[in-house]
Amino acid sequence: MTKKKIWTYVFLSISVLLLYYVLRDVKYKDFMKQTAKVDLKMVGFAGICMSLSAWFRNLRWLVLFSPLGYKIKRGQAFSALLLSYPANLIIPQSSFFVRASYLRKMSGIPFSECLGTIIAEKLMDGLVVFGLFFIFMFSSFSFQTSIFQNYRLYFAILLCVIVIFFVSRFFFKTYFDDRWEIVISEIKSQLTHFKIGLLTTKNVENKWLLFLYTLTIWLPYFAIFYFLLKGSVSRDFIGFKLPVELAVMANIGWIFPTQGGLGSYHFFITHIMQSHGFEKLQAVFFAFFSHTFIIFNDLILGLYVLLNNRRIVFSLNNHL
Repeated sequence: MTKKKIWTYVFLSISVLLLYYVLRDVKYKDFMKQTAKVDLKMVGFAGICMSLSAWFRNLRWLVLFSPLGYKIKRGQAFSALLLSYPANLIIPQSSFFVRASYLRKMSGIPFSECLGTIIAEKLMDGLVVFGLFFIFMFSSFSFQTSIFQNYRLYFAILLCVIVIFFVSRFFFKTYFDDRWEIVISEIKSQLTHFKIGLLTTKNVENKWLLFLYTLTIWLPYFAIFYFLLKGSVSRDFIGFKLPVELAVMANIGWIFPTQGGLGSYHFFITHIMQSHGFEKLQAVFFAFFSHTFIIFNDLILGLYVLLNNRRIVFSLNNHL
């Protein structure tokens, strides 16, 4: 058995175990009854918010390119961004390479500089996600009363961080095989360009614009969970903190190296929902409903890019 198959089975097993843990007490009939209560109008609002968040992410990315002196069309960068979303469903955390490779093919910008700007962008988002997470953990803003009541959640997050740290390098080398070595050698040979791309945030003239775009990325993203909650399991008033907590924990679930956050996303979302007093059925349904919603949108948008730029997309395999 090859290393690639071994890692595939390992991550698939983790997903299956987490899904079993989430679904073990849920009946199929009750789950389907909950589906009939979905408000499509709220789902539509969530779809608009998701598109807005992606568009402002695209604008922020273009700001990061400004110190490098490249002129990139918004449509080119946006296509690269949309194509990177469904890539993670096939190979976890592959969006970095797909996004940089696609933009290089479209605009001719060096791969290493593209990758550097993407990593800079991810670091900015990481500060938001984990900054809010630690606020939730150490304040009364979330997780109800004490750390001991949420030991499973914290243990899972700690395990997630450890797994990501120790597995990522081996995982990418396994999936990319010789291509991984090519990517690494290219980054090493163009380390100066990579460093320039990574440090673009320092050289951006209008840092307030960078901050504003970051804000306009996350506010619609929080609103996605607000509208999905209103459209599925809660018709009552929803405060600000629950959608924010769900958005943060959803991102941590996506980071876990499983295809499309399968299992890890559902575990974290279900646990947060139950900690806020929702019944097990409602918590599980919302986890699957919100995950399916995001996956569906990613696939539709990615498919649009694929159909309009088939030749470029299929040629990426030779350039990763």
